[in-house]
Amino acid sequence: MLLLAGGGLKAQKGPDPGAAGFNEASRMMEESLFSQAAAMWKELLAKDPDNANLNWKTGEAYMKSYNEKDKALPYLLAASEKRVKGYGGINTVGYDPFDPKERNAPPQVDYWLGKAYHLDGQFDKADEYYGKFVAEAGDRNDFKLLAQRGLEQTANARKLIADPKNYQISNLGPVVNGSYPDFSPVISVDGNALFFTSRRIRPDSSNVDLIDAVAGLPFENVYMSLKDRNGKWQAPELLNINPTIGHLATVNVSADGQTLILYKDDQGDGNLYESKLVGEIWSDPMKMGGDINSKSWETHGALSADGNTFYFVSNRPGGIGGRDIYRVTKLPNGEWSKAQNLGPKINTPYEEDGVFIHPDGRTMYFASTGHNSMGGFDIFSTVQQPDGTWSNPVNIGYPLNTVDDDVFFVTTADGRRGYFSSDKMGGYGEKDIYFVDFPQEMEAEGLAVLKGFVIPPPGEPLPPSTILYVTDKATGEVKSYKPRQRDGVYVAILAPCKNYNLDYRVNDKTVHTEDIFVECESAYQEINKEVYLNPVALAGVASIVDLPEGAPPGSKEKGEAVTVVGPGSQAKEKEKDQTAQVVTPAAPDKQVKETVTPAEPRTDATRKEEGEKHVTPDASYAAEYVQYHGYNEKDINTGDAQWKEFIAKVVALLEKQPTVNITIESSASHVPTRTYGTNDKLSTTRMEEARKQLLGAVKAAGKDENSLLLGSLNHLVQGPKYQGDYRNTTKYGKFQYVKLKAR
Repeated sequence: MLLLAGGGLKAQKGPDPGAAGFNEASRMMEESLFSQAAAMWKELLAKDPDNANLNWKTGEAYMKSYNEKDKALPYLLAASEKRVKGYGGINTVGYDPFDPKERNAPPQVDYWLGKAYHLDGQFDKADEYYGKFVAEAGDRNDFKLLAQRGLEQTANARKLIADPKNYQISNLGPVVNGSYPDFSPVISVDGNALFFTSRRIRPDSSNVDLIDAVAGLPFENVYMSLKDRNGKWQAPELLNINPTIGHLATVNVSADGQTLILYKDDQGDGNLYESKLVGEIWSDPMKMGGDINSKSWETHGALSADGNTFYFVSNRPGGIGGRDIYRVTKLPNGEWSKAQNLGPKINTPYEEDGVFIHPDGRTMYFASTGHNSMGGFDIFSTVQQPDGTWSNPVNIGYPLNTVDDDVFFVTTADGRRGYFSSDKMGGYGEKDIYFVDFPQEMEAEGLAVLKGFVIPPPGEPLPPSTILYVTDKATGEVKSYKPRQRDGVYVAILAPCKNYNLDYRVNDKTVHTEDIFVECESAYQEINKEVYLNPVALAGVASIVDLPEGAPPGSKEKGEAVTVVGPGSQAKEKEKDQTAQVVTPAAPDKQVKETVTPAEPRTDATRKEEGEKHVTPDASYAAEYVQYHGYNEKDINTGDAQWKEFIAKVVALLEKQPTVNITIESSASHVPTRTYGTNDKLSTTRMEEARKQLLGAVKAAGKDENSLLLGSLNHLVQGPKYQGDYRNTTKYGKFQYVKLKAR
């Protein structure tokens, strides 16, 4: 019997298919060069197509490859069908993975075949092979737990796909996406700056010969794209911080867009770095301090809008399982606290990654292979409760989540749009960047975002010393925000139900100031403010006649619609996107020049160190006018006594001084408008109508309308969430107005 058994085993061995090639492919597998190994296994398999082991090796290599998992299924199926039953147990005599003469396949081929069917959306077939493997594998087999988890995930997938969410998914388009993988998008709070990771050839082709052997593609680099005033993404720019060789990847960007969180693989020890924007140059990435980085693997992180809390992912010892999400907080001395695991409600025995904290500081998105994932990583959301605990994570659903890995996801401040990358939806390359529009009920609450442009005179750069101070008038707390020098964009997160003073300064001299009140509403509020630098402080004049055209800052871009046609495969439909012309403000007839010496801005920290306190300037106006509008109304009642009084005061000012500085503020409620398309468009239309009426009235009074200088434009969308009660004028009426101020 022993002789027969030995003969039977020997019968499974065949002629050497090419020991040199087999050994080289095995070496590539050990070095994680899976795509290269797959190509070699295929060459060997072509000479011996009935070899179950070579089919298995080819399928395994594809399943472990960077971007070729979809090629694995037919090879794994052939290996499973050709495998001799009861032979080839794991870690037992009878199957030798390193023997070139081996012709059989190991039992785990059925697990991997189930996973391949799972990724292809064939859940019944996946269950068949997952179940087959579970029935045959021993309890000490590590793959048995994975197969059991696979059965749970296919059950989750059936439920989630049967209840698809009302999400509108769009490709960001060919300006950002290219033929190489583009992924891991992060976006600034104002929606004007997009940072992402790409494996594309650099514009100067300097990396054309520098190839990552694992992926067979250029190393990962960080790029940035900015929106123009019409809401169009501009051509991506390679950041100055990318290394010549090695990976650098996007992780997160601070609320003001001035600090980038990055990932670097330091000889296998993944760490988190940060880089700060200095003028138009990003500083050299510095490893984040405190208890954030360790000898373990730190893969991702997210900074809260106030900069006081940092959430990050690590597989350090002592966690719940695999990679977990941790948190550190800023101590009074400016250092980070010890890391705290977020606990079993968030973290699972499986893997967590891709954490993102919304600007509201309460809503967190993260990826997990645990919870009710439908396969690989899914995106989940959770909300921090008043007592500091987190709500049960919710799978945000199909079709955003798929059966493959869905990891890196960020949202805009209003919570209505998310950005992510996918290789499952067609597109321009192996991975593309997409955005998803959520229904209104998913809009953020309890958050106000102040965002806009600081606009220098035409043809002049923004002075490096430009800075915005925001003072809480109740507490006296001051925060400073630095506009981006290249385009003047700034953003600040404001708590509702408070009065603030806004002080825009150049060389520590106030060029514009005003007081604002952020309404006490739970709904998301957006304050768009475009400020012209005071013509007295800088050479050149900004005239109200030359109101810039284009979309307000942070306007949401149009994409190319994506239609989901079934699990595992998605088709793309393209919408024609008309480009709008960018119009630069014309130079006014009158020029008032003053020579200024550039100075370095003094931050809050510098002022504190110097013992100097910010003094809130006088924000009063000589004349103010307000008109409240009904639903969809925009016209000014020029016969109104208050209007006539306002015009008279403006004319009187022009008799005393050569110019009058004007601020226009318009607002729309959240009541939907079909007439104007969006509430922001309605708000902007009200602003434009007030501008025209003011110019006409001043000209009719015999004064030069070019003497009206534009201080700032404020257009808002605010008030309570719309609940189908548009006739409730008491509820929405006070948020439908236009205000004119003169000084």
